[in-house]
Amino acid sequence: MNTRNTSLSRRRLLTVGTAALVATTAAACGSGDPSGGGGAGASPGTGDSAGGSGDLRAVTVGAIPIVDVAPLHLAKEQGFFEEAGLDVTIENTSGGAISFPGVSSGQFDFAFGNVVSMMVARSQGIGLKFFCSGSTTTGEPGHDNVALIAAPGSGFKTITDLEGKLLSSNQLANIGDTACRQALDKAGGDGSTLEFMEMGFPDVQAALENGQLDAGVVVEPFVTPALASGMVAVAWPYAEANPELDTGGYFASEDTLAKDPDLVRSFREALVRGLEYAQQNPDEVRRITGTYTQTPPEVLEQIKLPRFRADFNLEAQEELAASARKYGTITGELSVPDMFAEL
Repeated sequence: MNTRNTSLSRRRLLTVGTAALVATTAAACGSGDPSGGGGAGASPGTGDSAGGSGDLRAVTVGAIPIVDVAPLHLAKEQGFFEEAGLDVTIENTSGGAISFPGVSSGQFDFAFGNVVSMMVARSQGIGLKFFCSGSTTTGEPGHDNVALIAAPGSGFKTITDLEGKLLSSNQLANIGDTACRQALDKAGGDGSTLEFMEMGFPDVQAALENGQLDAGVVVEPFVTPALASGMVAVAWPYAEANPELDTGGYFASEDTLAKDPDLVRSFREALVRGLEYAQQNPDEVRRITGTYTQTPPEVLEQIKLPRFRADFNLEAQEELAASARKYGTITGELSVPDMFAEL
């Protein structure tokens, strides 16, 4: 491929298509600015809706329709929320541009978002906190749900081959580019040499085939079909950034956490049951993902899934935050422990 200057020129010329909402991971979706600039997708109010449930307390959750939130849908379907006294409505969002201001304004009681979006929010003084993890890298390159792919014959074999190259991420200044830079640094390279352009996951393979891009971040359900067509996985950025990296989770406003902790605890307990159920039943994750996305069954059967667990790995979050600070994604004050609520 061409040099860094040529890559920058290509970036100015390339017209980027809009990302479609798909069943995929965390850490991969959401806005770098929690108050705006999200990706394309369903509007709020188009998700699942629970009917009247007597004495059950109504709760609204904003969640981007991707595989990462399968445990949330499973917890509702399996009756875990009802058993906790909650009538949960899941509203589809397009990512951080909707979910973060939605929780801040009271439109949603809770929402799912990626960890770098939360870092940005907290560094801007926005009063939100995670109370439960939602999705985690498998930590296994070759068996994760997020890959950095290149065209056949590119000659790229590892992430260090991409120094000075033009890469894509579905959102700029967020978890995708931050994780790639961190993974390159860990491999002995220089993450600052990477150039990024914003590109929707569905558009990456065509851009690689056309020589408009050196490599691109893709998430399932695009990873498996891309590799089957001959694309090369140069790196697995989340797994290589940190094998214990939690990429997204569920959060509430500080006001709700302070004034209604029993509600948060009840919701979390039911959600944890959903996370445990999802981790133990991958076929159920694939099945239910097909009920709230338009992913074909034959793709769902093959896609790689993230791990599901309730507790965040703080060491991995501190390391990611350090990379976000190093590369300017976070410019304000941030205490990583303060991102997480104690219930």
